[in-house]
Amino acid sequence: TGWDDAAPIDVQIEGKAQQDGGWDAPGYYRPRVVSVDGEIEQATHADAHAVRTQLSSLSPGTLHEFVVSSTGMPAPLSSMMRVSQGVSVEWLGPNRFRYTIELTAPDPLKYGPLEFAQAGLSSTGGGTGLVYPLAYPLNYGVDPGTTPGQVQVANAGTASYFPRLRIDGPVTNPVVTLSETGDRLQFNFTVAAGQWLDIDCARRRVLLNGSVSMRHKVSFVGAWLAVPVGGAPIVWTADTADPASVLSVWSYEGAWS
Repeated sequence: TGWDDAAPIDVQIEGKAQQDGGWDAPGYYRPRVVSVDGEIEQATHADAHAVRTQLSSLSPGTLHEFVVSSTGMPAPLSSMMRVSQGVSVEWLGPNRFRYTIELTAPDPLKYGPLEFAQAGLSSTGGGTGLVYPLAYPLNYGVDPGTTPGQVQVANAGTASYFPRLRIDGPVTNPVVTLSETGDRLQFNFTVAAGQWLDIDCARRRVLLNGSVSMRHKVSFVGAWLAVPVGGAPIVWTADTADPASVLSVWSYEGAWS
């Protein structure tokens, strides 16, 4: 229970003094709470106890991936959850027991399968122009049907979600934009060869080599590349273009509320 339901909503609409109605205010989804009930039957009493031990050892200090799949669903959906109420067990026999466990998802969205894509760098600098005399056939450096510096991310769901990015250097002052919404992230520094940036858009966290915060050198416009329903292209540019520089994007098939 709680998985197919909408997440709880927090709406704080204050009533108007000596007037009808109230002052409008936006509502927000609260954490999703899911209760899992089931029965376990094993071949021996020792095997049943082993399963009970596994359930009771789920730590509330760790996020666990909760995956739901059933007949008729096009793909499994998942959410990262914490144990908010430890397992309760009722023995029905030496090899069989009924259990209940409560899980809470800080992020109330349900996500489809993870997707991954990469793109080389498209430079914002001016071109070198044509060199004469021309040598045929001309090579424009881009394969037919491709766009340098662009990754198409999907969202077949009902809610926007945040992707996760990685930029591998060498690259100077990279800029990542979501053209559908106008969201823009600008990194005002140089990522040297052999270095990389981990960008968690949901937490608005930017780490150099996975450890040093560079958030103070980031300027942004919009909602940190929140992928809208229907999907959108993510484009990146920079002051310099090196063949070794790569943008990696982890996204989802979709997100559902």
